[in-house]
Amino acid sequence: MSKISNAAKSIAGNKVLAAVVSVILILSVFTSTVLADVPDQYDVKIVDSGETITVTTTETQPVEILNNAGITVNSNDIIDISNFNEGENSEIVISRLNTIMVEFEGHIQSYEVYSPTVIEAIKEIGLTLNEKDKINYSPDAKIQNGMVITIKSAFYVTLSADGEKVKYALTQGTVSDLLSLAGITLGEDDYTKPAADKELKAGMKVKVYRVEYKEETREEVIKYSTKKIKDKNLLETKKKVITKGENGSKDVKYSVKYVNGKEESKEMLSEVVTKEPVTKVVKIGTKRAHPEIKPNGVKSASGFTVGQKISGRYTHYCACATCNGSGAGVTSSGKRISNGMSNPYYIACNWLPLGSVIKTQGHYYTVVDRGGSGLSAVGRIDIFTPEGHAACYRYGTGSCEIEIVRLGW
Repeated sequence: MSKISNAAKSIAGNKVLAAVVSVILILSVFTSTVLADVPDQYDVKIVDSGETITVTTTETQPVEILNNAGITVNSNDIIDISNFNEGENSEIVISRLNTIMVEFEGHIQSYEVYSPTVIEAIKEIGLTLNEKDKINYSPDAKIQNGMVITIKSAFYVTLSADGEKVKYALTQGTVSDLLSLAGITLGEDDYTKPAADKELKAGMKVKVYRVEYKEETREEVIKYSTKKIKDKNLLETKKKVITKGENGSKDVKYSVKYVNGKEESKEMLSEVVTKEPVTKVVKIGTKRAHPEIKPNGVKSASGFTVGQKISGRYTHYCACATCNGSGAGVTSSGKRISNGMSNPYYIACNWLPLGSVIKTQGHYYTVVDRGGSGLSAVGRIDIFTPEGHAACYRYGTGSCEIEIVRLGW
């Protein structure tokens, strides 16, 4: 809408002044005229602020005609008698001066206008309405003194709903009003952003979210689990699959929430296993690979030779105070031991030099420790067990064959 003309009041004032002068001159002419004959009756149409009445008269002066019709003319009103001819069917037009208030964008200003209708008054004061602007009166409503005309300029908002995006021009209202204008109804679970009670603002983007709940049954995989079994006869770098694992399956019923056609969340209602998974069983080696045994050139010592095989007997001990004296964890060779450490494959015996290496039950053991007199018998060995005292009892005692691999360090 164009800005209000600053000259509007000045223009209106000039019109009033001109109208008053015009009336005075016209009345003077008629007053000075002496009619020789009384004319016959004739009709005069009086248009007063857009409303028309017709009077039948013999009067020849417009003022008298108006007085006889009971019409009072104020000093600032304009009487147009350009279409009046005495004695003939004629017309008198009266334009009333009214004061109106116009409210626009929060500002109120008063104007004096002669126009009979709202739309004509708006034009008279120099305002131009855009197509989407709104006024609080019908355009052809009659102007009344002191009336307040409110003009609201339109602004645009964008509505996205059901796959379509449309711009709307409004002057006021809430998101809910916009939905009504667009003919959109929200379902029980539907919602909008911004919320429906939010006031609309210029440039606002409103989106409708359609919410739908569906019950769906979906086939899902049940992943198999893996069971690991330690195997002391298998090298710690090796694994052996005993049972191959197989996935199972199940039918799961969900309540699925869709928002604008896309899944947003789901809640499980029930499930039925259609195929049980098969657990994968794997043996994990715990046998420590003995480091490379470097020959030291000694072929025989203390009455024993490299490669000699001896029938023996074994027991087990750990690093606790019961098995290892003070429990300080220091062997006779200076090697340290502790419960929980990785198996170092150590033994204690009194009949082979420290540093000697034997092979028994598929493992290589290094002689690092001494023990009681019982370990002095040839073939008698005590195997270090880092799993602890309970494991010593679990592994127990037994007979074994011993092969001498190296004598001393």
